[in-house]
Amino acid sequence: MPERVPPVRRQIVVPVAPGVAFDAWTADIGLWWPTGSRHSVFEDGSSVKFTDGQLVEEGPQGRAVWGSVLEWQPPELLRMTWHPGRPDTEHTDLSVRFAAIGDGTRTLVTLEHTGWERFADPVAYSDNYRGGWAYVTGEYERHAGKLDTAGGPGNGEVWLVLSHTPGPHAPADGVFTHPDFRLHGEFIGRVAADGVLVAAGPIAGTAGDGMTILRVPADRAADYVRAAQEDGSVTAGVLSVRITAWNVRATG
Repeated sequence: MPERVPPVRRQIVVPVAPGVAFDAWTADIGLWWPTGSRHSVFEDGSSVKFTDGQLVEEGPQGRAVWGSVLEWQPPELLRMTWHPGRPDTEHTDLSVRFAAIGDGTRTLVTLEHTGWERFADPVAYSDNYRGGWAYVTGEYERHAGKLDTAGGPGNGEVWLVLSHTPGPHAPADGVFTHPDFRLHGEFIGRVAADGVLVAAGPIAGTAGDGMTILRVPADRAADYVRAAQEDGSVTAGVLSVRITAWNVRATG
């Protein structure tokens, strides 16, 4: 049984409610997906859309199925196979989740791409997608931003929980021995200097799991979600990070 490779994960915050965010990803995908580049099968003049339970690219050069929908649960979840330019027998797995944060006028969008173990060099194959998804979700974020229905900057604060686990390039003896782990300390220093750090530290008995809790202004949540993924130890693959919004009801 091959060792499981951590997901390629990309998370963003968009200034719309989950239902609008879901429709922007699905119904509007042809408006923002960057075709005519290395992010599509064909070179120029094509577009993508969901049709008959599949994501399809069509254009002057032909038609290509990118994947099949496995779960379609608006406004919370899209899950599908992923094989653009490959037979469906060589697919990976893609999920996109939409969760309301703060007062509900913003959505944390979480893309996870898994299934790398089906390929001969799973780490290298997943690395090929890491930067690509950052670019693609950036295009989606810009599109969703034009649909801003929040009616203002948002109210109050958002608590963000950053769960860190060893990344695809973590040493076998734990993340702490890798020279790029120091970059995580630099990230913690920056959020502490901003005054948004609640707590941070490793989880006892693990080889590199840890947690960081941030308390940020609602209108800055997107910035801190982005910053957590630009932590140098995360971009180097030493750590993986998953961000969740914590609906805190009481503090001591």
